[in-house]
Amino acid sequence: MAIVINGSGTVTGLSVGGLPDGTVDAGTLATNSVDSAELVDGAVDNSHLADDAVAVAELSATGTASSSTFLRGDNAWAEAGGGKVLKAAFTNTLQKTGTWTDTSEHTILSLAYTPVSATSTLYITNNLTFQMYGAGNGTTLEIQMHTKEDGTTIVDGRDLHWNIYPSSSEIHFTPSNTQSITRPSSNTNSRTYTVTLQMSLANRRLQIGSYYPRFLQILEVEA
Repeated sequence: MAIVINGSGTVTGLSVGGLPDGTVDAGTLATNSVDSAELVDGAVDNSHLADDAVAVAELSATGTASSSTFLRGDNAWAEAGGGKVLKAAFTNTLQKTGTWTDTSEHTILSLAYTPVSATSTLYITNNLTFQMYGAGNGTTLEIQMHTKEDGTTIVDGRDLHWNIYPSSSEIHFTPSNTQSITRPSSNTNSRTYTVTLQMSLANRRLQIGSYYPRFLQILEVEA
């Protein structure tokens, strides 16, 4: 077929491959004249992509991209897995200090807490160091230490005791005790956790002061 240049400015009679290699350059192509249908599969590789050229909107991943999701290896946006700490709370403020001899239960530490999630787990840990005094040989030092949630005992540290046979008329002992428990949050209602001490035997003295180590802490973790 003969090549004809028409008066309209069009050329007819060209077959595929009719132009010499390198004849058509970037300046010859009209703007927006080449779309994806004209590209050979696999023609665009890493070297042909400009840095930062692919935005999140251009990804074919499933799910929703947000500040709380990440892109998994299966090309899906998802929230982070379990074990995420949602909130932490801590106190070492003593609710009672000094020395007492009665066998009443006394609140030593108190911490109000409102969970972030109704499906999380609360990791509750406390530690108390205190001093106990006893008189006479063959003394038994016995105490109860409880962790409570809104007044209900959740760790029952009953009958922590030490049998001591001193040579002097009065002895004292300084134990350090730790309690820990995990609890489901169950809801997002506010609740108060306390640590209490109670002597089990009369004629003893219990002392606690700001110079003794102590703490009550809560870690809330999403399952």
